[in-house]
Amino acid sequence: MIEIGPMTEYDGAVAEKLGILRRQLSTKYDGSPLDRERLEEIMLSPYHDILLAVDGDVVVGMVVVSVVMMTTRKNVYMEDLVVDESRRGQGIGGDLLEAVKKWGRAKGCQRLEFTSTSRENKENAIKFYEAHGIFLRDTGQYRSELAE
Repeated sequence: MIEIGPMTEYDGAVAEKLGILRRQLSTKYDGSPLDRERLEEIMLSPYHDILLAVDGDVVVGMVVVSVVMMTTRKNVYMEDLVVDESRRGQGIGGDLLEAVKKWGRAKGCQRLEFTSTSRENKENAIKFYEAHGIFLRDTGQYRSELAE
C-alpha cells in the first residue's frame, strides 16, 4: 500500500532515490543525490515540504510543495512531481497530486500553480494533468536568473 507524507528527517538512501527520480523527470538532472542542506532547509520550513510516496520502505514518487504568499491570497506551488518509471500507470501520480491539494488547503491556499517543463515527455504530462482537471493557462510567465 502506498503511503504519502512529508519527508521529516534526512536519510542518505532517500536522498539518492530522489536524485534518481529527478533524473527520470528530466535529462537536465544528473541523478546525483539531492543536497542534504537543501533537503533540511525544506523540511524545517513551515511553507515548504517534500511529499514522498512510499511503498513499504521504498520511495516510489515525490513532489515538492511551497506556499506562495500574495497580498490577496496564498497559493500552493508544486515542483518536481515524479513517479518512478517502474511504477507509473498505477495511480501514484494522482495520489501525489491529491496530497498536494490537501497540503495546500491545510495551509490556507486557494489555488494550485506549477510550471510543467517535462519537455522529453510533455505529451504524457499534459494528458495526466488534463485527466485530473488541470489545464494550461496562457500566463506570459517571465524569468530572470539572480546570480551575479
